[in-house]
Amino acid sequence: MTSDVVVADGLWKRYGNREVLRDVRFTLRSGEAVGYLGPNGAGKTTTLKLLAGISRPTRGSVQIHGLDPVGDRGAALRKLGALVETPGVPPYLQGRDLLDYVARVKGVPAGERRGAARRAAEAMGVEGHTDRAFGTLSTGLARRLLLAATLIGEPDLLLLDEPTLGLDPAARHDLRVVLRGLARNGLTLLLSTHLLEDVEAVCGRVLFLRDGALVGDEPLRPSDLDGGGASNRALRLRFSSDVTSASVGGALGPDYAITIDTPRDAIVRFSGGDVEQRELLVRLLAAGLPLVGASPPEPDLARRYFERVGREDSE
Repeated sequence: MTSDVVVADGLWKRYGNREVLRDVRFTLRSGEAVGYLGPNGAGKTTTLKLLAGISRPTRGSVQIHGLDPVGDRGAALRKLGALVETPGVPPYLQGRDLLDYVARVKGVPAGERRGAARRAAEAMGVEGHTDRAFGTLSTGLARRLLLAATLIGEPDLLLLDEPTLGLDPAARHDLRVVLRGLARNGLTLLLSTHLLEDVEAVCGRVLFLRDGALVGDEPLRPSDLDGGGASNRALRLRFSSDVTSASVGGALGPDYAITIDTPRDAIVRFSGGDVEQRELLVRLLAAGLPLVGASPPEPDLARRYFERVGREDSE
């Protein structure tokens, strides 16, 4: 059973005469992994600061499990882990000192701090580096130690701002696996990033932000694919008149996942190869549907990003 972990209700943030956020509203439910996408300056980091209680909204409210992250800071802090921007860490500070400090701030009892730090370091694969000073670490190792700190106290909400920054491809892949596993175990994740492939690999829902306003709140992939009926091939189908998922599904049967992209465009995902693809097309024509074209779909998230947000160099 899901519950509301985060409720952002009509968030506005103004710095002087500049409005950074305008009436942003969304809810994050237990176990959701949600991508937060938008160009530089859209307001993504500001949003995470409001959710983490680092900053107050000019108008509107934030609740973390019903708690105000500013007014109820201690209780809210124990429920979340946040990595917002790149914190300045003294180069002489050892990793274990950082983890111990975060454990104390989050109220982890003294006798449990060492174990909490060990589990967090192991989750990020940095347990062998906690006795090193930050100034001696590579960018990737330093980033992973900062991410380990977000897991101290076993929070049920993570707010991550560009979490794979500085990681090599192998480390980025490993982190995606960790984040997917955390979400499957009930942790709620808001992932703000410029890397669409991170969102595609981890998230099931995406928020699009442009000029401080939400311009999209959509599932990243069809919900009927989440239950294990994974598909390995897809076709974009074009029809000469409007169709529905029911009409296309009625022609194809239950083994196909169907998304209506526009009234005359559907994306069908299915398992198989050329033979199964030919059978799919034959079934549609036999059912009398007005099929006029079929092609591989373009990358879905990239297409939607450009449609909702546009290109940063177009302004």
